[in-house]
Amino acid sequence: MILNYFQSNNFGDALNPYIFNHFLPDFFDSDPETSFVGIGSILGLKNVREAKKKIVFSSGFAYGAIPKIDDSFDIFCVRGPLTCEALKIDKKLAISDGAILIQYMDQKVLDKKYKYAYMPHWESMQKYDWKVICEMSDVHLIDPTSDSQSIITQLKQTEVLIAEAMHGAVVADALRVPWIPAKAYGGINDFKWKDWTSTFNLGYDPFKIRSLYDDTSFTRNVIREKTGYPLPLSSLSPIIGIFKKYQDRSIIPKVVDEFQMIKSLDPYLSQESILRSKGEQLLDKLDDVKKKYSVKN
Repeated sequence: MILNYFQSNNFGDALNPYIFNHFLPDFFDSDPETSFVGIGSILGLKNVREAKKKIVFSSGFAYGAIPKIDDSFDIFCVRGPLTCEALKIDKKLAISDGAILIQYMDQKVLDKKYKYAYMPHWESMQKYDWKVICEMSDVHLIDPTSDSQSIITQLKQTEVLIAEAMHGAVVADALRVPWIPAKAYGGINDFKWKDWTSTFNLGYDPFKIRSLYDDTSFTRNVIREKTGYPLPLSSLSPIIGIFKKYQDRSIIPKVVDEFQMIKSLDPYLSQESILRSKGEQLLDKLDDVKKKYSVKN
């Protein structure tokens, strides 16, 4: 059995080996015949659909092709009711995101170091160096592509998390750190957020932050993709220069103001009883997985 998740250095994806090797020690090998599908919006991905046997645990659907659920799927639970609707499966299978299991792992309490921290989506970090804005806003930046343990430590040291990265909010909530959803780019997937938050009886109304771009990202995302002009960077230098001046003088000060506005908002935090109940349900499902698929059987 292999642990199947989207291979990246993104925090949400990297939580898979961190969490499941803890709760399912010596459970995985290199046999691709059986695929344990874990944390992430991965049920629409090709490598998941094509696996011979799929054991689904707390996974979500948000993009890709909707898989046809047949005998090759053994679904123990999924992330939320929207995933159930997309897959046309019983909504009783919706528990919550598996990342909330982190509440049962390292429970060491750390002193608070950051009044506010911001964790952007990993793709947002490729578009702009958000450290600039965070420094101007007196907000600590948590890089979603850094080491998982380091991120968890920083979350524990944070009083309130401003979260564009969904799994930043999921783990913060499990660690009892209040969070405020934000959205700086249109590509942030609302479906997966609502899929998860609905399991905690929470809404999802992210604060809209103006989009920012560095020079390279601006040419790729704003000029080339929207105009279709395959022009070399050298020929775009005048446009880039104008845009940079405009962004520095006009947009950045407004984004800093927006961060100050976010600080005035009431943060989200699930009810303790719901968090514990969902966690216990996931632990029960993990026991079911072990009983059914343990090599001892």
